[in-house]
Amino acid sequence: MEQPIRLRRSILSVPANREKMVHKAFTLPVDLVMLDLEDSVPVQEKEEARKRVVEALKEQDWKDKVRAYRINSMDTPFAYRDIIDVVEAAGDRLDVIIVPKVNDAGEIKAIDYLLTQIEMRMGFTKPIGLEASIETAMGMMHVEEIAFSSPRLEALVFGVADYGASLTMKSKGVSGHGDKEDFYPGHRWHFPLSRMAMAAKAAGLAAIDAPYGDYKDEEGLKRSCLLSAALGYDGKWVIHPNQLQVVNEMFTPSLEDVERSQRILEAYGKAQAEGCGSLAIDGKMVDAASIRVARVVCSQWEAIQGKA
Repeated sequence: MEQPIRLRRSILSVPANREKMVHKAFTLPVDLVMLDLEDSVPVQEKEEARKRVVEALKEQDWKDKVRAYRINSMDTPFAYRDIIDVVEAAGDRLDVIIVPKVNDAGEIKAIDYLLTQIEMRMGFTKPIGLEASIETAMGMMHVEEIAFSSPRLEALVFGVADYGASLTMKSKGVSGHGDKEDFYPGHRWHFPLSRMAMAAKAAGLAAIDAPYGDYKDEEGLKRSCLLSAALGYDGKWVIHPNQLQVVNEMFTPSLEDVERSQRILEAYGKAQAEGCGSLAIDGKMVDAASIRVARVVCSQWEAIQGKA
């Protein structure tokens, strides 16, 4: 089941029970709008929030935004109804379901099986994708198995706040999202970020970074984006609309990268046609990994130009 390349430079979480916030989200320059049924929705409003997700999928003009919502975690009594009630009612207008606090591959497989049954019953012809949030020590231990758990999976997401809490890590950041932490001699999120990105890329998935908590600190946000982009990340969650422009810019390929990628693919196509077994550009050998990266960069660029 081959999944499409979707732009995920910026992901905005919106409480599904907050009508004004939902409506505003569709006017913002964000790649993926995630209607949230999990942490931001009180228990007593869960059922009503599912109806709001269905309404938004059916009635809102999503334009070129990725259509997504987040269910409650699979260890709650809400997750199965989050899937059945929304997908049966509006699954043909849905792109992706985000699964929080994934601890093992079995959770993703279970959702895959359930979605397959619903799609068959409802006659949906387009498969619904999945994103898995890695937010716990257990999830990080099993991240490789999770990454290869289902052909529906399109991305892994790092949940820094809950991950830190699961390790009982001290935090001086007000938001708990790793901002303004200068008490540790180094970058203490480097290992989990690297491990999750490695698993994601090995499985051909996108890697998405956690939000930066201080939405008034633009320079801190830029540094956070630079760090995760340097580790292979494709985008980042935001907690405030003011962060969208910076995040989009930081995760947009440079013209230099795009031009080089286009040259690589052009030269590769020519070499294949001529039966050449090796390829060099600017005096440097081009391997299979470089070709894969070039394809991703060009696909991202085409999608970005399509939004312009």
